[in-house]
Amino acid sequence: MSTISDGTTVQAVRDATQVYRFVSGKLEMTGVERDLRSLFEPRGVVVVGASPRPSLAKSILNNIIASGFDGNVAAVNPNYDTVDEVDCYKCISDVPFPVDLALLCVRAENILPVLEECRRRSVGAAQIISSGFAELESEEGRARQQRIQLWADDSTTVVVGPNTIGVINLHRPIIAVWESKLPKIVAGAVSGVFQSGQMVAIMHPLIARGVGISKIATTGNEVSITTAEVINFLAADPQTEIIVSYSEGIKDPERFALACTHAREQGKPIIMLRVGAHPEVRNAINRHTATQAANSYESDIRLLEEQGVITVNSVEDLIETIVAFKASGKPRGNRVAFASFSGGMGNIMADLILSTPGLKLVSFSNQLRKRLADVLPRFANSFNPLDLSAQSSFDSGVLSGCLQVLGQSGEFDILLWGMDLPTSIDNDSPLGIVLNELVAQHPEIALIPVSQISGVSRSKEVDGNPPVFAGLPILQGTGVSVRALGKAIEWHAST
Repeated sequence: MSTISDGTTVQAVRDATQVYRFVSGKLEMTGVERDLRSLFEPRGVVVVGASPRPSLAKSILNNIIASGFDGNVAAVNPNYDTVDEVDCYKCISDVPFPVDLALLCVRAENILPVLEECRRRSVGAAQIISSGFAELESEEGRARQQRIQLWADDSTTVVVGPNTIGVINLHRPIIAVWESKLPKIVAGAVSGVFQSGQMVAIMHPLIARGVGISKIATTGNEVSITTAEVINFLAADPQTEIIVSYSEGIKDPERFALACTHAREQGKPIIMLRVGAHPEVRNAINRHTATQAANSYESDIRLLEEQGVITVNSVEDLIETIVAFKASGKPRGNRVAFASFSGGMGNIMADLILSTPGLKLVSFSNQLRKRLADVLPRFANSFNPLDLSAQSSFDSGVLSGCLQVLGQSGEFDILLWGMDLPTSIDNDSPLGIVLNELVAQHPEIALIPVSQISGVSRSKEVDGNPPVFAGLPILQGTGVSVRALGKAIEWHAST
């Protein structure tokens, strides 16, 4: 059950095709829950407007092939028989296989006739890549978009866009976007829905951090399919564990509330970057996706808070919050201890933890401090944050004794292990051995390495693989990682 910003209580009830809601004790139908499997799991795909010339359409077609898609693929263009060795047909009606997904890359004024072809061929989903609609801020553009919306409302073909860059499903796999640089395909459990196509680029740093991608939809102007509907689909998707979003305005708050409830019921956090806090940005949104809800920033933020959606203010925070969820699992609580070979990093991190909602920097008991003092060298400290001193890094006996004492204490839930650079911890190194022993002996403790510096380390130890510990990504940076961890812990505490 959910409460939206106007105080209305909404409860979702689903059957195979419909979504209902209880409002003031009365069951109401909110509309058809449209099936997005044709968008994310197509067996037959056409790229309309592809040609041998460099273009968005050609890039999308090439990326579909390069991603290893094993379904049927064709180009549609009356001027060619083949495009880059892919069969090309004059119209969708000539394509010899069932078409689940059509990516439309033609001029805006030609979209409606192509949509009619989609209707005649019973195409499951049409993703409109083309721009030239309401974002033009002209009567012509708005009228053109309204005609597309009326067509979509009267059609069984799912319409995504316009003004998008495509769709991704790395489990299929299919990369049907005009991304110029394809990442190594690492399928995982993070899925996204973005109104801005460039946000697709976050898959590069995530994969580089050891975090795999499941599905990504770009929705653009959202003439028909909205962010809420994609979130609702991802909430039910067994290949999705974390949902991320870039939004320029929540178009349908009631459906969005239902989708958030659905995700929460499935134990899936939603992390959203909702832009538009300032009037200048709202003006820019009008020229980007023409989202009418751009002016409802304050009410959208209240809605997100009510629905337990995690909000962030930057792409860096979005990425690190995803990593925090992957690295931390589900800690039993919010009590944090910090340990490293650097007193300076400990002081930085302690200030940040103490200033972060959701996290508690614990004070070690006198008993624990005495036990630590018995195993640590004289020049190390025995309080939180714990500075083992650089010399201890060469003494496996000190490391083992210290971590055994910490693990047996029961005084914290999370141990942040501080590092200088974002590099993997070798499981066979003295540090790796004792950290892995702590994890094995005390699974109730979430042990999370965090590096003081973020980015790519150029040390000789770097081998091109993601920096990880025990197969999980490490947090990077001080401020951004603590903010991210705080948001993840707060979310777990509320579920």
